[in-house]
Amino acid sequence: MDEIWFHLSNQFEALQVQTSVVVQQGQQWITTLLTHVHQFFHELNNNQFVQDAEDIMQHVLTWFQTVWEQLQFQYYNSHFNIKTFYRQMRNEFNNEVSKREVGFCLAGIAIGTVIGYCIRINWGYGSHHMHSIRAIICHHYIGIEGVSMIHDAEMPMIKKSNELLIQVKAASINIVDTKICYGYSKTYRRLLNSGKHRELPVILGRDCTGKVIGIGQSVINFDIGDEVLLAVPSWAPGTMAEYIVVPETYVVKRPKYHNFEACASLPYNGCLAWDALINRSTIQEGNAKGKRILVCGGNTPVGCILIQLVKLWGGQVDIICKPNVIPIAKALGANEIITLNGSSLEKQLLLYDKYDVIFYTGGQPIDEHILKQRLVPYGSYISTLPEQLTSDSLGFLLGSIFAGYVRIKLLIQYIFGFNVSQWKDGSKLNAIYLQALCDLVDAQQLQIVVDKIYGPCQIEQALNRILDPDAIGSIIITFQ
Repeated sequence: MDEIWFHLSNQFEALQVQTSVVVQQGQQWITTLLTHVHQFFHELNNNQFVQDAEDIMQHVLTWFQTVWEQLQFQYYNSHFNIKTFYRQMRNEFNNEVSKREVGFCLAGIAIGTVIGYCIRINWGYGSHHMHSIRAIICHHYIGIEGVSMIHDAEMPMIKKSNELLIQVKAASINIVDTKICYGYSKTYRRLLNSGKHRELPVILGRDCTGKVIGIGQSVINFDIGDEVLLAVPSWAPGTMAEYIVVPETYVVKRPKYHNFEACASLPYNGCLAWDALINRSTIQEGNAKGKRILVCGGNTPVGCILIQLVKLWGGQVDIICKPNVIPIAKALGANEIITLNGSSLEKQLLLYDKYDVIFYTGGQPIDEHILKQRLVPYGSYISTLPEQLTSDSLGFLLGSIFAGYVRIKLLIQYIFGFNVSQWKDGSKLNAIYLQALCDLVDAQQLQIVVDKIYGPCQIEQALNRILDPDAIGSIIITFQ
């Protein structure tokens, strides 16, 4: 609160100085104008105004030049005296210029000033949004068919002091993007965002890599030109646009030895994998040795990262996948590979010891009950797929109650200084996790797996590819 009051005080003092300057200029200008109005009416009453047109023009030009010189001088030297101003006004009223005439004059000046100001603001606003960008949007919650690329999205602007303007180079497609096409997280999107980001159309994309081209006043960890990567929650504005604005707390500098497309596979899926290990399982960096872990969907983006992290920490990793994934799985360090080739998965699993942790990351559908039977007592079963959100299916009454609950909780979090972005998958997207992953990539201890790269106009094929159980690794959209 002290910092807020400090900034408000500074703004108020600056406003006072600007107002004083405007009042000084206005006082001098009005005084000069009244003097010449008095002279004009005096000449009018004595029929002295009928003169040669050249003399009148010369007089007007001389008057404007004098007024301009006085304004320039008074800008720095005048001291507004309200009593003197009122005295001059009263003297004018008592002479040949009536109060009515002066009133009309002042009203005209005021109206003209307001009209001019409005015109200037409107012209400035119109030109401000002339630059359009490409973006991939969901315009209706009807599935992949409701997605398209547009060329006239509005160029975002930095509005808060902690924000970065980023030119997006590449972004990855994630399972959650396909669910957003059906309305996933629409209630949280409406409650946690502001302005046009609350409703359709929704920009897709949960992560990206790019270059910083603009910074807010309070940003200290990034400079213009930095190459970065980031991940955002499912309810936040998406990343699949040529330019985005995000808080700096979402952003870290990207790994040095990989290109933008490769690095784009890391942020969202990497944070999900790291969170699943550290916060949701019994596996930690220091106690993984000797633990048995099963990854169902070793070909998915999250699965590829999980395999490597567990192996790096000393655990034994078995995976369930299709036969075409076997070469990649072995290269990533999988110990045993259980293939889905039509035979009974339940019978195959009986050939192996039970597991301390089982991760289900998607790919081929597998009965959850079969997997949980292969856990040791007190073992962990963890799904990294987007959780079902009851809030998306609430009616008007229950939806209003839920909205009230969310707003009260947001207010409490704001009062006590908590991070208001920690809702649902937002709690899993931590810049500390992301920095740790980038360090592992730079140290060549974590390999990046990319399946295919598409252009923005191929978004439908990209969304279908991420749902294909034969895909291995990440699907990337490049804006370069």
